[in-house]
Amino acid sequence: MKFDIWHYWIIAAFFFFVLEVFIPGFILGSMGLGCLLATLGALLNLPLWVNVLLFIVGFFVGITFLKPLLKRLEKTNNVKTNADGLIGKIGKICEKIDLSSGTGRVHIDGDDWKAISSDYSNIDEGAIVEIIALESIVVTVRLVQNSEGVENKEKPVAQTLQNKKGLILSIGNKKEIVHHDEIMCIYSQEKITYLINSNEKQMVVDESLEKLEERLGNHYFFRANRQYIITSTLVKDYKSKGDGKIELTLKPLSNIPNSISVSRLKAHAFRKWMEKQLK
Repeated sequence: MKFDIWHYWIIAAFFFFVLEVFIPGFILGSMGLGCLLATLGALLNLPLWVNVLLFIVGFFVGITFLKPLLKRLEKTNNVKTNADGLIGKIGKICEKIDLSSGTGRVHIDGDDWKAISSDYSNIDEGAIVEIIALESIVVTVRLVQNSEGVENKEKPVAQTLQNKKGLILSIGNKKEIVHHDEIMCIYSQEKITYLINSNEKQMVVDESLEKLEERLGNHYFFRANRQYIITSTLVKDYKSKGDGKIELTLKPLSNIPNSISVSRLKAHAFRKWMEKQLK
């Protein structure tokens, strides 16, 4: 079978799109888009230099327009819902919270929820509160401003946690606070996300690695590959491999392999990140 030039462009496009699945970032995907445009030029029997020009145009269109668009769509799809969406919201008490009589409701975004107070105190109707937890259909609230307009001087829960640089994690139907310096590793296995803390306790977390990576940032943490988010305390040593990848030797932890790889595309970023951790 004789191959025409457009066959090579279409094979290259397929190759880059497949690589994009395993090495996300849309660089390779943009190259695949460029190959598709070059394929069109080849089918029209345009000169080779025009095909190359179409490839470059397609690549820059992907980088300039499609990548930001996909990121915006991803953020839109990651809008918090249910428990995650309620935590941190401000509501108004529409029925007095009284533990002795079992009453208490809060009005949030057009809905009424059964409510209890975080310190087991009574809260009068009309008070402004912050939602700090949800169990089943009952929310736990913290007083922000009482019915007479007097503000609570305690720092909001969200601000307190931010100052401590930690996460509120959804673990089953509970909320658990884990500070950054308590996290050793977060990994995904068979579509389940696990967190291992400094005491080597393993917890199942109801969030994807992508969401956790966005919340954690890259100061203390590094997304080594599609399966692992690591801290520098977990890395025993590392070395470059012939294919441009970096092999990390990890400190022994249950359910964690002795070594993992950082891809060639992330190798430079890993070295820079590691240098910052050692300063």
